[in-house]
Amino acid sequence: MRSISILGIVLAVVIGSSTAYADRKQVRYVGIHPVAKSEGGGICYIEGPHVHVFGADKVQYRDHAGANYFVGDPVAYGYDGPKFTYKGHHPIHVNVVVGDDNDDVEYCYLDGPHFHYFAPPEGPEFRIVGDAYFYVAEPPAAYVEARPAMISINAVYRPLVYTRPVVTIEAPIGWIGARVDLGGPAVVVERPGAAVIVPSGGIRVDAEVRIPMPSVHVDIGIGSGPVFIGGGGGEGRGHGKHKKHKRR
Repeated sequence: MRSISILGIVLAVVIGSSTAYADRKQVRYVGIHPVAKSEGGGICYIEGPHVHVFGADKVQYRDHAGANYFVGDPVAYGYDGPKFTYKGHHPIHVNVVVGDDNDDVEYCYLDGPHFHYFAPPEGPEFRIVGDAYFYVAEPPAAYVEARPAMISINAVYRPLVYTRPVVTIEAPIGWIGARVDLGGPAVVVERPGAAVIVPSGGIRVDAEVRIPMPSVHVDIGIGSGPVFIGGGGGEGRGHGKHKKHKRR
């Protein structure tokens, strides 16, 4: 009788837990991303589409075909897979990273050296110097328009303690960081299909200019990230599917 009673208690707990998870809203994700502190922390290594039972913030994540895609530095949250060093802001070709046909270019607004788990696609947009990737193309209007709000991502990473990449080599000519004054207002020179940013006090350009809104500083709480249903954050690893990226 005692064994039957214990079994009944266990079943009740399992059923209750399953019901509790079923009642929580499922949120779609794609690609590697952090796991919420409330769900144990760490990293979810599932690269394909999957679901979690918590939401994602709108600074570290972007919408990709209805799923949340992480654009931050995964090493800050314990990622220990292959990684690539970038310096400064740059585009992310999300469809290339996740391997689907939904053409999507998002932007990383992390200042200074940082990591991603993917290399950029080959092409003239990036130059690699000293094992670090630098974005050297003209920043498009979409990047410029979103920058005032999205640079608040740096407030999230500023207090995090982890081993950040160190880049001491001189940046190549055309690097976006040399054309964007990250610490103050900038002049945006409008061109068809693109916008060139010139730091305050830079060389005069005979073109129509506009001054963007000042950067918005938002303190984002840490630990509102995710946990996937069916296993811990370290399961489902698969680092071999990025055939279009070169490892260095």
